[in-house]
Amino acid sequence: MKPTDIKGLQKRSRDMHVTRITPNALIVTSRSNMQLQYIVTVERDKRQGTVIRARCTCPWAQHGGAACSHVLAALHYLAAQQQRVVSFWLDAEDARRQKHRVLTLKTNDGDVFITSRPMQQAG
Repeated sequence: MKPTDIKGLQKRSRDMHVTRITPNALIVTSRSNMQLQYIVTVERDKRQGTVIRARCTCPWAQHGGAACSHVLAALHYLAAQQQRVVSFWLDAEDARRQKHRVLTLKTNDGDVFITSRPMQQAG
C-alpha cells in the first residue's frame, strides 16, 4: 500500500535517528520512543541507476505498506552522506516539475518519486 500523505511522512521522518550498520542496512529509531527501532534495507537497481528498492521491518511495512517514514528517514540520511537533500512525491509530474534529479522508489502499489538536489552550503 502506497502512502497517501507523503509530505506528512517526510516531515515525520526528519524526527528520526538513523545509524548505518552495513552499506545497505540502517537502523531507524524514533526520537520520541527510543525503544522503537526498525531495520531498513535500501538497494539501488544495478540495471537502472535511478531505481531504488527499500524494505522496513515496521508493522505497517510488514502488512504491505511501502515508503514508510522509516524508509524516508533512511533515504534522507543516505542523501545527506552525499551532501544532497531529497524530497518525496506521489506523482511523477510533480517531481519532474522541481527540475532536479528524479529517482524512483519502487513499491508494489505504484512508485514514489524522489527529487535530489545538492545541499546548500551555509555561508
